[in-house]
This record gives sequence, structure tokens and C-alpha cells, in this order.
Amino acid sequence: MRKCKRKFRANSSGQLLIVAALAIAIIISSTTIYVYELSKETNSTDSCPISDVILALKQSTKNTMISSLANISKGEEKAILEANLNDLSQAFTNLHQTGMYYLSFTLTNESRYDSGVCLSWNTNGSGVSSANANFTLKAQSITANLAIDYDVNITTTIAINGSYTTLEGEEKLVNLTCQVFNEEKPALAKNITLLYENLGSWMPVNSSNNLSTVDYGNGTYLLSFTVSTSSPVQVSTHVYDLRDILVQANTTCYEA
Repeated sequence: MRKCKRKFRANSSGQLLIVAALAIAIIISSTTIYVYELSKETNSTDSCPISDVILALKQSTKNTMISSLANISKGEEKAILEANLNDLSQAFTNLHQTGMYYLSFTLTNESRYDSGVCLSWNTNGSGVSSANANFTLKAQSITANLAIDYDVNITTTIAINGSYTTLEGEEKLVNLTCQVFNEEKPALAKNITLLYENLGSWMPVNSSNNLSTVDYGNGTYLLSFTVSTSSPVQVSTHVYDLRDILVQANTTCYEA
């Protein structure tokens, strides 16, 4: 799968870095604005909605993880996750409207994770793109002094399986089922790209292959197409979820 992944992944790390930087800047700005608006709403009563602020800050860590994983899955270096979280941590420190906030984190380095990232794009019909980190958020205000530990896991998974029927000669009708999950819950795909192996090369599946897709609306997709190749049929499935996270998986289709 590594060979296939290198061949089809876009070589645009410079552009991805710009996109990542812009995304993190938007997340930080949005968080700052939100906290500022909360402070304006509560200044008249001298109360501090620290619980609301904490929810907003926790959502910012999740958004940063999603943005980072999306770029890593498309070719950016894993180090971008730590860099983006460091930027977010500094932004938290600079928030003073309703209190003082400090964010620390530890990237997961166990099991399949390396520097908080797992890209497991296998040949057995499953693929995983995941980011995981542990956070400690400390909040200090006139009315509260809190330290909250929490874990953020962002995982896009696909499961594919298929078979084919022989039409004529080497022409085959392939039926492929693809299921998409976000954090183990059914999720929708933004885009699905298929490739099949022919004489040692990966060929795109498109309209010339009579490609048709049935979307069941629950994260399950039925894809049908015709190919002229030897048996069995090797298929590579590349899926972007609605969060723009890429995940890939290969499978072997046998005659039904």
C-alpha cells in the first residue's frame, strides 16, 4: 500500500502548509472572538461563564486536531500537529477577557500512533486516519480555579469489500461496498475515488468504466463499475470525509 500511497498522494506540501496555517489562524481568531463576546455579555453582572468558555476552548482543540489530521493525511509532515497545538496553546495564554487559561498536551506515542498520528492504510479492506492527544486545560478566574484533563481522538475509518461477475472475456462487473466512520459512528463521504490494478499499474475508475454510485445516506456506499483485467480484481479506494480527512484502503475482489 505504501507504493500506491506515494503515487497518488498530491505533492503539494507547500500549499498544504499555507492552508494549515490559515485554518489554525481562523480557529484561534474564532476562539478569541467567542470568548470576547462572552465577556461582554456578562460584564454587567460581574459573573464569569467559565464553563461556557471551557467548552469553547475544548472545541478549539478538537478543531485544531481535525485541521491538522486533514493536512497530514494529504501529505503534510506529522510535526504540523504539534506545531499547531503549540500555537493554540499560546493563543489560550493570551486570552484575558474572562480569566487566565493554560493548555498543555501530550501526543500519543503507543500502539499504532507516532507523534499523535496513525495512518493505517491497509490491503485487507480497511483504512484508518487518526490523531490522538491528551490535554490539560487550566482555568483561573475570580470565581473559579479549575484543571481539566481530557482526551481528543479524531478518527476516520473506511471498510470496503467487493466481488465481481464475469460479463464477457476478461470484462468484469465489480460491485464494491464502502462504509465510512467518524469516531466509530457512520459518517458521510465528501469524495470517493477508485483505482484498479491492471498489468502492474493503477488505473483510475471513471465514466469510461460505467461507474455508478448508490448513496444510502448512512455512510454506506455501493459502487459498481466494469473493468477488463485478469482475476482477481485489485481495487484501491480513496475517501475524503466531510472534514476533508483522507483515508485509503485496498481490497481484492473475487468472483461471486
